[in-house]
Amino acid sequence: MNRPSALHLAWPHAFTARGAAELRDLRERAAVPLALRRRVGVASLAVGAGCTTVAVELARFLSSVRRDRVRFVSAQGGSARPERGLDGTAVEALELSPAEWPADVDAWWRLHRASSDAYDLTVTDWGATPLERLRDLAEHSHVLCLVTPADRSSVQQALDVAAAIGAHTRVVLVAVDVQRVAGLATEMLVDNLPFPSVLLRHDRKLRESARRGLDGVRMLRLGARVIDAAAGVAAPPVPTPVAPSAPIPHAPPAPVAPPAQAPVFPPAPNRPASTSDRPGRRP
Repeated sequence: MNRPSALHLAWPHAFTARGAAELRDLRERAAVPLALRRRVGVASLAVGAGCTTVAVELARFLSSVRRDRVRFVSAQGGSARPERGLDGTAVEALELSPAEWPADVDAWWRLHRASSDAYDLTVTDWGATPLERLRDLAEHSHVLCLVTPADRSSVQQALDVAAAIGAHTRVVLVAVDVQRVAGLATEMLVDNLPFPSVLLRHDRKLRESARRGLDGVRMLRLGARVIDAAAGVAAPPVPTPVAPSAPIPHAPPAPVAPPAQAPVFPPAPNRPASTSDRPGRRP
């Protein structure tokens, strides 16, 4: 049975006008043609962060919304055959020889050059990667999806690493809520990071079922951000709250002039009374 893509899982989001507009914008951005072939690496800083699931679902999504020839390369070591999640798609899944695990860049590069002309997009699952190897992987990728658990300390570490390698490689941060416990505070934290980022909710119980394991709307957002980075498009600005306008101060009252005082004249000089002014005498 064919599994539904992220587009099918996003249908409840389209019930509102705002949600439908966002879905249209995400689909258009995810389908933007790329002038050149692009390599997308997916790596994590911790084991069990959901790196393989993100890589497989990203390859599946890109293949479903684009006309590009998409290839998935498993370079993260022995696993439970992650390419099984690509059954029923046009994605070609390749896997490095077990003799070359843990895969290094040279082994991957030899595999890539053997057939790079046949694919437009290559998504490589590098799995949990030590910090000393991460810079080398980033230099061989046009876009690096850095997967991290959705807790504050892990997101902070991923942000520091992204700042160190982001000068030469476009980085998309992917915070995966494996335990499905991230709340509104985590959502706001991820949305306001200085790098393109997305919070994915992952349920391991659903990853083998037809319902899939990742949130469809957020998977659309990840695909759109990855193509934005691959096409060299700047990430859309994060809206910032508008501060309320300051009240207009009232003009100070005009100074009131003190009331005019009557002129003060010096007292009249004393003069002797004339005879006509003397009382008791009549003129």
